[in-house]
Amino acid sequence: MQFLRRFFSSPLLHLLLITGVIGLIFSRTNILPQDDNGHYQQFIETLAAGTLDLSIPGFHGASILAVPLYLITHSPLTNVWFQMFCAILIPAAGYWASRGILRDRMESIFFAYALALMPFLFFPAFRGFTFASFTLFLLLTLGLRTRGSAWAFLPWSISLLIKPFSIALLPLFFLWDSKGKKKRFLSRGQWQFLLAMLLPALYITAEYLQIGRIIVGAHADIDQTNVFLWQRLPLNALHGIQMLFSVHNFYFPDAAKTGFGNLTHSSPVLMLLGCFSFLYPKGLWKDERLARVLGLSCLLAFIIAAALDHMDHFYMETAVILLTLAGIPMIMKYRLLIPLVLITFQFQFFYLYLMWMDVYFPDFSLFLIPIVVDVMALIVWLLFVVPDIRWKPIVAWFTSSRTR
Repeated sequence: MQFLRRFFSSPLLHLLLITGVIGLIFSRTNILPQDDNGHYQQFIETLAAGTLDLSIPGFHGASILAVPLYLITHSPLTNVWFQMFCAILIPAAGYWASRGILRDRMESIFFAYALALMPFLFFPAFRGFTFASFTLFLLLTLGLRTRGSAWAFLPWSISLLIKPFSIALLPLFFLWDSKGKKKRFLSRGQWQFLLAMLLPALYITAEYLQIGRIIVGAHADIDQTNVFLWQRLPLNALHGIQMLFSVHNFYFPDAAKTGFGNLTHSSPVLMLLGCFSFLYPKGLWKDERLARVLGLSCLLAFIIAAALDHMDHFYMETAVILLTLAGIPMIMKYRLLIPLVLITFQFQFFYLYLMWMDVYFPDFSLFLIPIVVDVMALIVWLLFVVPDIRWKPIVAWFTSSRTR
């Protein structure tokens, strides 16, 4: 038993297995770029040819990073390949970020599992969406900032150029410092905020000087004048709450167009537990102040998403990742919840398969990911959790309730 506990407590084992399985499934998945990929690939090829054309719709932080890959391969799938590379690294980056935040090895392993069970984080890479690279740099920002690194501004700046939703991490840089408060004009985090804003400010200025407006994302008809529709915020907020805490969802602009991609991308149970963790961090977090600051970032991320034309699960990705992270200490404290949370993580793969089975998935190998993660998580649960549970009070309560 002790040998098994030592063997399965190795983070490297879990991360190599998760990464290997995801890579295997990626190798069996068809690549068919769609939607926004045309803009990103066009920008890559144009910049590689020596022209900076900011009239091409989209936030092109990831496209800029993918240019060296294009110069080597000259592949028309450069954007997709870059997103796939970022997607494979998400669980490992999640583990590393969690070690800096939660400061617990087992909790960090379960956070990596949770990310691996959220396929809408990485499989849209096959369409050319840039959410995989955004997630990777968001996690790198969290990991560096909570370790007090002077380089945290760099991945944050890059994530802002990919998707500006990570601006919600502002409280983490302004209200929290790993080395405590210092009596000086600007704190370490505030200096990093100023540095992080340099690249986005340069990008926005260049775009405005070149085309006279700021194109928001891949939507050529949306710019700085109409990106926020505050009058829709109350309805969008209600829809966002329903989206987070319900297994089933619908497409808000037109319910008749609801597709499988509009259904839940995460575990509703873990989202709820994450809310409790942020509200009552005492006894759950090793740094309660950090928990409150990240909770504020989560709320800000939700409000930003709700202020747009319509609420989308992808728009809430920053909030979803933070809630997922916050929910992990809850399930580690109330460990009988772990199997229940695992069950609610199975729907996403079913929805993903139904959505894209005719395009991306030639067989059922996609489901190998949840099978492997479930088996490993249950082994860890049996080895490390079950032996520590005080079963006598539970059995006594159950038997007494049956005799009433």
